[in-house]
Amino acid sequence: MSAETYHAIRCDQRTNGERCGEEWGHPVRVANHRELRRHLKDRGWRRTRDGRDLCPKHAGHKAA
Repeated sequence: MSAETYHAIRCDQRTNGERCGEEWGHPVRVANHRELRRHLKDRGWRRTRDGRDLCPKHAGHKAA
């Protein structure tokens, strides 16, 4: 029997020192976080050049 691994991505946007906290773990079978990010890109999530994950709410905003 193989154990299932749950992959989740959290938004890294900070506002007034508080993290957004939006988290997404899509109920699809993916092998790693890279595959999950690829899947979530179609749903508005973005990864910045400096490696931060942004939820759809913050993906269009410039980070401070």
